[in-house]
Amino acid sequence: MITSYISTAFRAIGHHLQHFMLNVIGLSVGLAAAILVALYAQNELQVDADQPNAERTFRVSQFFTSLNMGGPISNYDALNEYKTQSTEIEEIFTLQVTPKLNGDYFKNDNYYKLENVMATTPNLLKFVDINLLRGDLNLALTEPNHLALNETETRRVFGTIDAIGQTIMKGNERYTLAAVFSDLSDNTHFAFEGLSAITEAQPNFRLNNSYTYIRLVANADSEAVLAGLNAFYNDLVYPSQDPGFVSIGLTGLSDIHLYSDSQYEFKPNGSMTVVIVCFSLSFLLISLAAFNFINISVAQSAKRAKEVGVRKALGASKTQIVTQFLIESMLVTLFSFAMACVFVEALLPWFNNMVGRQLVLNYISVFGIYMTLSVLFIGLVAGAYPAFFMSAFTAKQVLSGDLHRGKTATRVRKSLLTIQASLSISLIIGAITLQQQIDHLANLSVGYEKEQRLEVVDLPSNLLFTEKSPGILSRINGIEGIDSVSLIDSSLTRSFNTSSSVTSDNGVLDETVIPFIGVGYNAAETLGLTLIAGRDFNPSFGADWYTRTKENGKASIVITESLAKMAGYTEPQDAIGKQWRAPNNSRGEMTMIITGVIKDLTIGSARESTSPVILICGYTWSNKSNIVARFEPGQYQNVANSISTVVTEELNIYTPTIEKVSENYNALYKEESRVSKIVAIFSGLAIFLTCVGLYGLASFATLRKQKEIAVRKVLGASRLSIVNLIAKEFLTLVFISVLIAYPLTYWVVGDWLANFNERVSQATDVYLLAFIVVLSVTWITVAGIALKASSKRPSLILRYE
Repeated sequence: MITSYISTAFRAIGHHLQHFMLNVIGLSVGLAAAILVALYAQNELQVDADQPNAERTFRVSQFFTSLNMGGPISNYDALNEYKTQSTEIEEIFTLQVTPKLNGDYFKNDNYYKLENVMATTPNLLKFVDINLLRGDLNLALTEPNHLALNETETRRVFGTIDAIGQTIMKGNERYTLAAVFSDLSDNTHFAFEGLSAITEAQPNFRLNNSYTYIRLVANADSEAVLAGLNAFYNDLVYPSQDPGFVSIGLTGLSDIHLYSDSQYEFKPNGSMTVVIVCFSLSFLLISLAAFNFINISVAQSAKRAKEVGVRKALGASKTQIVTQFLIESMLVTLFSFAMACVFVEALLPWFNNMVGRQLVLNYISVFGIYMTLSVLFIGLVAGAYPAFFMSAFTAKQVLSGDLHRGKTATRVRKSLLTIQASLSISLIIGAITLQQQIDHLANLSVGYEKEQRLEVVDLPSNLLFTEKSPGILSRINGIEGIDSVSLIDSSLTRSFNTSSSVTSDNGVLDETVIPFIGVGYNAAETLGLTLIAGRDFNPSFGADWYTRTKENGKASIVITESLAKMAGYTEPQDAIGKQWRAPNNSRGEMTMIITGVIKDLTIGSARESTSPVILICGYTWSNKSNIVARFEPGQYQNVANSISTVVTEELNIYTPTIEKVSENYNALYKEESRVSKIVAIFSGLAIFLTCVGLYGLASFATLRKQKEIAVRKVLGASRLSIVNLIAKEFLTLVFISVLIAYPLTYWVVGDWLANFNERVSQATDVYLLAFIVVLSVTWITVAGIALKASSKRPSLILRYE
């Protein structure tokens, strides 16, 4: 019996090849797109899920309320101290950012730049799943001057992974390779390439240079631990500050990738918003494909009606006919699934490049099983309505020519088309608005210039903020194509690195913690800052550069407009020449003279609000600093090559990392850009699938009205009037879809835009454009079918009447 059903199904497919191809195209495209976005979403949800005891592991973060600054960087010594007071913390693990472990290493007179080498506690394997290839990892994590490198870096430096015991030099320090481990997978938020032991040092509760993780005991109350950490930090670590100066957060290990949004991450994180969008698009595309299957199958029902009538006349039961059509539906679905898999394999490299992942579709996996079961379910559900619809025809209906199934069937088909049109309109509006928001952020005034600026990043501060730096900067400034050059100890596209307590001359600021950015001469000119009072740091004023004695120091500063107001100055000019004081480490106080006031800066993402900031000339608390230069248009490559040569010669730093400020700024919105691309691409697919559905429904409507069309032609009706007659009911459905799509889209898009301090307004013309596009596509699709129908000779239609 099954064999008979299948052979009959293949014959039916051969007789109705156009119907078969339309269904396959619609289903395969929808399934392929759905599989791609579902594969990406599934990968994002699995990040760090397989790490040891991930469900009890949390990363500690700090947020400094008054500075509007925070992230996953925390203090290991303070947490260790708190652990002695807590019974709910089982273990603490840390990865420390240690500048001396990164940079230029030498081996056999060749230099190798190592990056992402971190110091760690010996309990690494209890928190991170690492595949050891060679050597003794414990030796690297407990003994000084030993390294563990990943496979890629080991091969690059030593030529082979069988290099245990070989040494490499960094300055006067000799490091021995103690272990080699496999490269970390993409499916983790960790991103280190080398490891070494933490060097014992005096505990310092104010040094925030660690990514610290805690593991709670079984059944521990994480909320109680969090409350205890907040009390500990505010009472004992920062006792001189106002209550609530720092807010501690705990992020579950498997939640970091999707929920943490900080410029201090190991690598760019994902976004739960993107995952939700992907799952939603996957569901919508499958739904659209299923709707099309139903509409096209029902549209072809009249051509199959005689077959059904003959079968029933020969004694076939309704169950047999339903089974026959369901088997045909499953065959179409399975063939579409096979085509979809071909599309997925062909498109996966392109999709991986777009989403920044290395996704692989494993058919023999849980995902593969769910995917197959979902496809079978889709085939069953999508084929059920057409099967019952067509099996309901009687021999009498066929012989009388009555192929109508009442108002219910018509309402179902029109409702499906209305939903499709609504989704298309919503996706078009979302795609355009997302792109407008990204363009708005890229062109936003942030208080500094992004274009024609480059940074030589992660240079040792002790080599730059010295008396030697004017010579280096002078050489760089003499390069053809360079307009100006300066120093900065942080990147404005990321965040400031340091802060200190400040007391103003009028006492309004009394040991108030303010962010500091160390800079060099001509900082305002080079960075593109807007001076509203006073002047820039200038080498003509030798006193601008920080000078120190045994007990104190002195430097010039430039402050932001908001800080001037915060300090009680009515006008920015009132702040010029005033003297403020700040701690000078162990050397007493530092006297700071205000030489200028600039417009406020938005540091990092536009999601963050502006913060009061102090720029100090010739001084920094940070270990790493950057050289920043303003170059002439079209000169980037030549300028970068020349700067690289100067840095190598002057600082003995080989292959320095040079970045464009504009590219770093655009990278802040990588996730938003990714969402925009995904929505734009799948909006096009949604429109395509809507067209396929329109074609099926319009074919059905045209078939029902073919006699009416023939009579109208005999009476002299034009082709255009016939086209409009058929298109009218579909255009009405588009108008109804607008009433559904507009309010829903306005709410969803508005909710997403609310995440930004700076955002575009939802434009009326975008909504109008989406409506016109869908309306035009609908009319063109229906017109094509109607023109074909109106071209037939009336005699061919009416000859049997």
